[in-house]
Amino acid sequence: MLSLVPLALSIVPELIKMIAGDKAGDVATTVANVVQEVTGTPDAIEAQRKLAADPALAGQLRIRLAEIALETQKAMDSAAEQKRQAELAAQQKALENTQGARNTMVDLVKSGSSVAWGAPVVSVIVTVGFFGILLVLIMTDKAFPAELTSIINITVGALAAAFATVVNFWLGSSQGSRDKDSTARDLQTATLNLQATHAAATERMVQTLASAANPAAPAAKPAASSGDANFERCLAIVVDKEGGFSDHPRDRGGPTNLGITLRTLASWQGLNFEEITEEAKAKLLADLKALTRREAAEIYRANYWLPMRCGDLPRGVDLMLFDFGVNAGPRTSVKLMQRAVGVTADGSLGPLTLAAATATDAGKLIDALAEARLAYYRSLDNFDVFGAGWSKRTADVAALAHSMTTPETT
Repeated sequence: MLSLVPLALSIVPELIKMIAGDKAGDVATTVANVVQEVTGTPDAIEAQRKLAADPALAGQLRIRLAEIALETQKAMDSAAEQKRQAELAAQQKALENTQGARNTMVDLVKSGSSVAWGAPVVSVIVTVGFFGILLVLIMTDKAFPAELTSIINITVGALAAAFATVVNFWLGSSQGSRDKDSTARDLQTATLNLQATHAAATERMVQTLASAANPAAPAAKPAASSGDANFERCLAIVVDKEGGFSDHPRDRGGPTNLGITLRTLASWQGLNFEEITEEAKAKLLADLKALTRREAAEIYRANYWLPMRCGDLPRGVDLMLFDFGVNAGPRTSVKLMQRAVGVTADGSLGPLTLAAATATDAGKLIDALAEARLAYYRSLDNFDVFGAGWSKRTADVAALAHSMTTPETT
């Protein structure tokens, strides 16, 4: 059955390094099982014939293989991260042991114990012995016999190691801190490099998944993504729909201005809304009322647009996700779209969701999102108060989203 692996590698080349790095062979076995499951045959030639005759089947296999590659990449990254954390923990433990021995000696001195003299005496003997022998060797110009030279080398080496331990015990606190800081910086750099590598792999997975949607027409142009260029246009629509300051008693979000709630502003300012005083809440409310459009735009970009990856979505779809995310929360909005495109609704817009959304006709997806959004609103207990406004907003935003998909507005 492993004869199916080369066929899989020709479809998703990213699997090559993952299979090569898996000594247990689990990845290769999983890949072969998926190819057999999708094609319905353990024969590589027959499987290739079926895939060539059925583009939809080939697209399905490509998506399944890309999912395996993505999950394997995550597992590899996680293992590498755990290894680095273990190395850092070992270094920190060594520093703590040295500090613990130093603190024990201080306690012995304070209690007047004679044992406290042990460390200083040993330190003096080691230091005097090290520099004494070093001085004798420097001042002696005669050659030593070979046997004696070996003994001298061993003795000097042992004293050098002992002297280094003495220096670390008495003077190593600040150096240890610097070493720990350096280790932490190295770990952070390695983590950033790992994230960059993982991001590149993820992008390749996205491209693979997107091409899987229509393998029979590889030359077809993908739906245009919005990029950040469409942010201002979507923002203007959202701000217009949200309006200015309001504090409706049935609004679960509480006081809002330009669509920004009091809790959102508190988080933006680095405050824990549940812990601040009433005086601080009063000041926060004043800040909310005085909120500028420019600051609101930065909050929207950081808290909604970027986390939901709206800039990577087709134009029009980005507006639907963004507007509903502002109104009902990013996770709720992403889950709604995930259900619409048929992927796992976990509230996180990853490469699989992005690929599925990109591969779906933008107009149809906009309509599906509008219908699902209305269904969500009807399930809320305050629909009787806000239902008419929500329904109108959904229809208006959907119409504007459709207008963004036309060539004249891109």
